[in-house]
Amino acid sequence: MVNLTEQSGHETRFMRDSKNNYAQTEESKVFFDSNILVYSADERDLHKKEIASRLINEITASGRGVVSTQCLQEFFNVAVKKLNLRKNEAKEYVEFFADIFSVVQVSVPLILNAVDISVKTQFSFWDSLVLSAANESNCIIVYSEDLNDGQIVGGTKILNPFAGLLA
Repeated sequence: MVNLTEQSGHETRFMRDSKNNYAQTEESKVFFDSNILVYSADERDLHKKEIASRLINEITASGRGVVSTQCLQEFFNVAVKKLNLRKNEAKEYVEFFADIFSVVQVSVPLILNAVDISVKTQFSFWDSLVLSAANESNCIIVYSEDLNDGQIVGGTKILNPFAGLLA
């Protein structure tokens, strides 16, 4: 992240993608895909956990974070099945995320828009539903490990916070 201080002393933040392009994030909403939420709770990959947790903390400190009900559902499922969290533990995370983020309810118009995005981009329906929710909530960035880093869909830029990490 690059921080620039304007003459007024007001700080503007920019996030750089893997192609060294910048997207302004100040006072703009930012959407988190479920995989970022999962990494914030994943003890198996401490480096990604630290990156995801730091990103979530930075964005939520300014009240700009957004998730959808789909992301909360996907987090719960992965947390129980792959992270081996007890259901009550996973539920506590879901409650925590619902408290710190604005939550977009999946609706029929979002689903229909997701179908259109899927047709246009060839993304899976579920990835398209994430983008549909982000677009609907006027997010300028979606943080996701699963989508094309740097691609812009419907005015929302996809950024992979783990881009550049050695596999």
